[in-house]
Amino acid sequence: QREFKIATGVKLMMCWIPAGEFVMGSSEESDAKPHPVKLTQGFWLSQTEVTQAQWRALMGNNPSRFEGDDLPVESVSWNDICGNEARTGGFLGKLNELQSTGGRFDLPTEAQWEYACRASSTGDGDRDLGVKAWYSDDSDSKTHSVGQKQANVWGLHDMQGNVWEWCADWKVDYPTSEATDPTGPDSGSYRVVRGGGCVNNGCRVTDRYGYDPSRPDNSFGFRVARSSVP
Repeated sequence: QREFKIATGVKLMMCWIPAGEFVMGSSEESDAKPHPVKLTQGFWLSQTEVTQAQWRALMGNNPSRFEGDDLPVESVSWNDICGNEARTGGFLGKLNELQSTGGRFDLPTEAQWEYACRASSTGDGDRDLGVKAWYSDDSDSKTHSVGQKQANVWGLHDMQGNVWEWCADWKVDYPTSEATDPTGPDSGSYRVVRGGGCVNNGCRVTDRYGYDPSRPDNSFGFRVARSSVP
């Protein structure tokens, strides 16, 4: 784990995700059939969803429906987070301006997200949700402070449940052949969100949804990835 300073007195704890291979997708999904994926570079991923305190420190506002410093920020669109394709606006633009050398913050690709969520596991990962996810059975239909549920083996909390998490990719059907470091198409209509939220009853590792990148939703938040070496 490593702390990155994102504002005065505000830090972002990140976990190192090693390079590797996995089978992405599920036979139960019509648009996400299983296929081998190879990630050739390790990366950092924030230990929790970005909180309202972290968002406010950079953006000076808090759009969230459920308010609390340690709650995940929600009601933020993909565009609010990324600004544009070059990531020179939004939350990521401000975050990257603060970095002196090396590494770059971004949303995780969909492949990075699922690989990190699986953390070497197989299957849909929807067993024992009560110990690792805020979902319909235990959330009281609201978000909860990040980091309270059990982390996976790579130290990541709340990958399933609490809020859906925006990914970098445009949403398309998965390929049927092996993919290496996939980033999705160059254009599309909807961006990917993953992981399920506090009002969902499944929150499978393979759950995916496409949404208008210009529209915020109080079910959607995010976590950030960073390119670097340990």
